[in-house]
Order: sequence, then C-alpha cells, then structure tokens
Amino acid sequence: MLLVFPLFPPDGHASPARADLPLVGGKPVLARINGEPLTLEEFERSLAGIHTGTADNTRRSLPHPSQLLERLINAKLILQEARNIGLDELPEVQRAEKAFEEETLRGMLYGYHVRNILKPDPKEVEKRYRDAVKEVKMISVLFDKEEDAKRLESDVKASGRFEEPARKMISEKAAQGSVEGQYLKFSSLSPEVAKAVSLLKKGEVSPLIPIGKQFSLLKLEDIRYPQDKAARERAEKEALQAKRVSSLKKYTEGLRKKYVKIDQKALDNLDFESEESAFEKLRADGRVLATVKGEKPVTVGNLATTLEKKFFHGAERAAEKKKINRMKEQVLEEILNRRVTLLEAKKQRLERTKYFKGKAQENRNDVLFGAFVQKVIAPDVKVGEEELKEFYQAHIGEYTFPEMVRVDGLLFSDKGTAEEAIEKLRKGADFQWLRANAEGQVDPAKGGNLLDFNAQLLDATTLPEGVRKAISGAAPGEYRLYADPGNAYYVLDLLERFPSKPMPLETVKGELEKKVFAETLQRVLRDWEEKLR
Repeated sequence: MLLVFPLFPPDGHASPARADLPLVGGKPVLARINGEPLTLEEFERSLAGIHTGTADNTRRSLPHPSQLLERLINAKLILQEARNIGLDELPEVQRAEKAFEEETLRGMLYGYHVRNILKPDPKEVEKRYRDAVKEVKMISVLFDKEEDAKRLESDVKASGRFEEPARKMISEKAAQGSVEGQYLKFSSLSPEVAKAVSLLKKGEVSPLIPIGKQFSLLKLEDIRYPQDKAARERAEKEALQAKRVSSLKKYTEGLRKKYVKIDQKALDNLDFESEESAFEKLRADGRVLATVKGEKPVTVGNLATTLEKKFFHGAERAAEKKKINRMKEQVLEEILNRRVTLLEAKKQRLERTKYFKGKAQENRNDVLFGAFVQKVIAPDVKVGEEELKEFYQAHIGEYTFPEMVRVDGLLFSDKGTAEEAIEKLRKGADFQWLRANAEGQVDPAKGGNLLDFNAQLLDATTLPEGVRKAISGAAPGEYRLYADPGNAYYVLDLLERFPSKPMPLETVKGELEKKVFAETLQRVLRDWEEKLR
C-alpha cells in the first residue's frame, strides 16, 4: 500500500511545509510505503546531496521535488522487496555494511581527535616551502672517462680554480658542459647530484660524482628561494596534514598501550619464511600473538591471513624472496590499530550519534539496492546483436571518425599581399618557393595568437570556424584565403582531405554492449518499480 502526503509548490524546488504533514515518531512524513514512513528528513537529505553535487557551478538540471519524491518511493519499494527475498542476509552484503560502518567509526574518532588542529607549525611550513622552491646555481662538467674527471679534480685541488681548467677540457672535447652557471630546481636534480650539492657551501667544488657510466664535477655558485604563492599554500596544507598525522599516530600508540598486550617473544619466533611454515597451516594457527581488552585476541592465523592479502603474487612467492618476516610487525600493528580505534569509538558511543546512524543507513540502502540490481535484475538483462545494431545506428554520430584535413599555410600581414600569393600559386608557383621568398610574411612563432599549420593532419571539427569556412568545399590542391582581421591573412594549401566515416561496429562493440546493457537495466528496473507499486 502506498500513501503520499506531499504539498509541493507547483513551480519551485522548495520542501513542503512541516505543519501540513502527518507525524510518525515526532517526524514529518511525506509518504507511507507498505507502512514504512518516508520522512521529510530523508527527503531533505537527498535534496541537499543533489545541491552539494552542483557546488562546482556546473549547470545541471535539478529534479522537481515531486520527481525526487517519486525516486525515493521507488527506492523504498526496491529495498523492501530486497529484504523480503532475504538479500540483506547475504554474507557479502553484511560484510560490505560492516566494513563501511567500521571505517566510518574510525574516521569519526580520528576526525574528532584532530578537530582543533587548525594551524600548521610555522617552522614546518617554512622548511617545506624552502625545499619546494629551492634553486641552485651551479657549473656542471660531465666526463665519459674517469681518468679525465680525476685530472680535472686534481687540477682544481692544486690551483683552487674550477672554471679555467674545466673550460680547457671542454674545448679539448674531454668533457661536456659549460662554465656558465645556471639555476636549476633542487628537486629536479638526480639523487646523486642532489646529495653532493646538499653537502656544498657556495663556491665549493664537489668530489667526483659517478652518474651511471659517466662522471661529473660541479661547483655550487649560489642558492636562492624564489617567491611562489602557490608553493607556500601547498606547504601550509602539507604541514597541517603532517601535524594531524603525527597527532593521530601518537593517539593510536596511546590506545594500543591502553588496550593491547603483545607476546613479543612469540612474534619474534614466528618465521613465515621457513620451509615448515606453509601458509595453509598458518592460516589455521590459533596461537595468540596479542590480547586486546574487550576483543578477541589476534592470532597467528589472523596475521597470516592479513599478510597474504598484501602480496598480489601470493605469500609463498613472497616468502621465497624473504619479504614476509620484515613486514610481520608492521602488519600486526595495522591489525591492532583497527581493533583499538574501533574499541575506543564504541566506548565513546559514536555509533549512537545521529551522523553515524544516517551514514550507516544510507550505505545499507546503497549496498542492498546494488545487491538487488546484481542478483535480481541483471540476470534478466540480455543484449543481442539486433539491440547493438539499433543503438549503433541511433547514435552513429558518436561513433564516427571526424573529417581530417592536412593543411599548410603562409601568413601575411596584409590582405593584398596574401591575395597576390594565391594568384601566383594558382598560376603554378611552387608553395615552398613562395614560403622562402615571398615578402610581407609573418612568422607564426612570434605571435601568441597566430596559427601554424605546417602541413599537419588536423581534426577539421577543432579548427577555428573561419578556417573551416575557408576550406569548405575545397579539393586537395586548391588554395584558399582565411582573413583574420587585426591578426594576419592566411594562404591555405589544402593537401589532403579525409571525409568523416563511421567506426566499424566491431571496433566499438565492447563500449556499445556496456551502454545498451545499462539502458536495458534501467528499463527493467523501472518495470520492477511499476510492478511493486
């Protein structure tokens, strides 16, 4: 049975007046679906979610409140049917719900802990900022032969001069580089060079630096820190985040001390890499590694199972490469962190808050709705060849290669000169000869808004409208004038034209199947909603 009590303005997006709605449990109700109330609060939360999605100022048509109400009623009907057939009892549904609720509780606990950390450490901001913008001016000389590099190193030590012997070796082709210093971002240097530069003072020369099969010597001339507003803003955000992470790390360590006792000897003696330590046995190993107040203990089996998930190619292969034992303490710490944060969240009764209940219910609805679609609707959706062909023909514009053109061009500063050039070309003048000899040309590289065609193959739909009009109807070998007043006059040589053509059905079949399946799925879902009403 469906009862609806809305009072919406016919032309607006406002909610109905609360005073005009019946109450259930003290909450205004918009509809009853088989006895289950759909509250005004649920409606307003959904409406707020739609408005939040338009915060980027993109134009998007918003549904009228009555349309939104219809969607919510239909969703309720689907969810009721899903529960009636027991989908809410499926293990995978319950696992998904539990995982979300645990992550939400942990997020709420952590968020509450750092709620008052609003400003970063100024010293940390400055450090991060200087690391980000730091530039070094240096002279760098590169050698293929180590003996040549050592010769320059000896000369520098003996004379105290770097530029003169370096210049001499560059001129002798024994070295590459320049004695003219240049500023480089410190962050762009290779690890070897960055390490060497970080140990130098201004004016000092580095020791010999191996770089692959080559060798380098460099002299540090200057260090500077340019002003960069964006870099400072990034440094502030990163420093604030680092401060919060540090605080959370200490907080979690405190929770572990409060709730956990680790059997360090058992952990140290646990060898996941020995021949006897088959993971199949370890997964069932009930030996206790850590006790947790108010929780089940963490066993060898728990640790083995979690470790196994860390390795994409399998735990046995990782054990062969001696990777697992190095990770066992870190992974145990991760397990314990999850346990203690959940314990503390429950101790603070965060699951009783309105925020958590709302989030958990929204997620349960999403998971259950998805399960209904996957288990009930999707198996009935079949996509045949005829449906694909019909969709392909109906949307042929989306599956068509655009017209492509290859165009070369000459640029002139005045219209008359451009028209003279076209006349010469039509009488047989060579295009490249004109490029090299015609007077009044403009170099496209020297103008910010000038077009440089350079015989490239171009998507005709991306060309400026004036260019498209100029070459419209032209055949390869014909010349056209494109006048861009106040900028330049273009003599266009149409070299090739490739008409637009449909993409072969077979090449887009995979994409078509997804789209047709999605559309058919929506139709079947609408049919179900109508049947349930």
